[in-house]
Amino acid sequence: MQHHISFCTVCMNRAIHLKQTLERNILDNAGYNNLEIVLLDYNSRDDLYDWVQSELQHHIDTGVLVYYRTTDPPFFHMSHSKNMAFRLATGDILCSIDADNYTGPGFATYINEIFNRDPDIFMMPPRVGVNKKWWDVQGRVCVKKKDFYTLRGYDEKVMDYGYEDKDFKTRLEAYGRKKTVIGDPVFLNAIKHDDSLRIADGFSSRNTKDLFISAGDTPLTQIIYLQESNAFEIFYVTGDSLVSEKLSDCILQPKKRYTGHFRQEGDELRLYKENGILLLTLRYQGKDRLVTADHQDFNRVTSHLLKENFLLKRAIYVGKKIFSDNKAKGNEVNGSGFGQGTVYRNFSEEPIFLGETLTAGRV
Repeated sequence: MQHHISFCTVCMNRAIHLKQTLERNILDNAGYNNLEIVLLDYNSRDDLYDWVQSELQHHIDTGVLVYYRTTDPPFFHMSHSKNMAFRLATGDILCSIDADNYTGPGFATYINEIFNRDPDIFMMPPRVGVNKKWWDVQGRVCVKKKDFYTLRGYDEKVMDYGYEDKDFKTRLEAYGRKKTVIGDPVFLNAIKHDDSLRIADGFSSRNTKDLFISAGDTPLTQIIYLQESNAFEIFYVTGDSLVSEKLSDCILQPKKRYTGHFRQEGDELRLYKENGILLLTLRYQGKDRLVTADHQDFNRVTSHLLKENFLLKRAIYVGKKIFSDNKAKGNEVNGSGFGQGTVYRNFSEEPIFLGETLTAGRV
C-alpha cells in the first residue's frame, strides 16, 4: 500500500534555512509519487513569500508543494503553527519537518514501509544524546492523520520552544500508539545554528520588558523577569544555571518560582502574587538597578547573550511543566479548538478559514 504522505513545514523568518533544505527535500523524495509538501508561511517578514513565488512555482504547478500563508500571528507560536500546518495537509500520514531539517533521500518511502509493517505506530527521532546529538531533529514526528485529530494536536498552551513535541508523543503512547524510532542517521540531518534562533520570534522574546538578576555572593541567584503585559516571574536558581551549557542544565530547574503582576509608580516597583498579596517592593536606582527595602540589589541584564540564554531555558522549563501536568493528570488539550486562523493558498487572495475542528478533514 502506498500511503498519501504529507511533509509539513512551518516558517517564520527562517527563509535562510528553507533555501537550503526545501528543494533538496523535494528532490530527495521525488521517487515517491504520493507525497505533498505543505509549507506554511507563518507571517514571515523576510523574503520567504517572494522566494517561493519566484523560485518554487514549478513545484507548486506539479502539486508536490502547497504554499499557505497566514498574516495573523504577531509572534511564532510553536504548537499552533504545527497544528495549522497539519490541518492543511491532505495526507493520511502527517510528518513534521522543521525548516532547518533535511529529510534525507527516500524518507517518504521509508515512512511508507514502516507504517505498512504496523499501522498502529508513530515515528520519532532518537532521544537527545551526548553533546546534544539529535537535538535539532526532535521535532520530527510522523503520525496518522486520524490520531492527530483524535488527540487534538499539539497542546497550544506550549507557546514557546520546547516540549510541545514530547508532550504530543507521550499522549500518542498513552493512546496506545507504539513509538518507532527513526534509526538511520541519513534521515536525521539538520542545519546547525545558534540557539538564539529557537526563540527569536517567540511570544516571550516579543513580550519581554526587562530582566534583573540579584547581585552579591549568595547560594541562590534571583532572576526578576518583567513582561510587557505587566506579568512578572521570579526564579530562584543556582548561580551557574544561566551560563552552563550542559544538557542537564538546559532547564532552569528553579528552587522556587513566583508569578503574578507588577505595578510601577515613579521609581517604585511592586510585585503582587497571583492571589493579590504583595510579594516584594523595589526602587529603581537609575535605570539599571533595583533595590529592596532590606538593601538587596538587582542589576539589569544588559548582555544580549545572557538574556537569550535565560529566555530559552525558561521556555523549556515552562514547556516541561505543561508536559508533566498533562502526563500526570491525563489532560485533554485544546478544548476550544486548535490550529485555527485564516490562510491563503498558493498566492490566492481568497481566504480559507480554519475554525474549530472536531473530526479529521473538516476545516
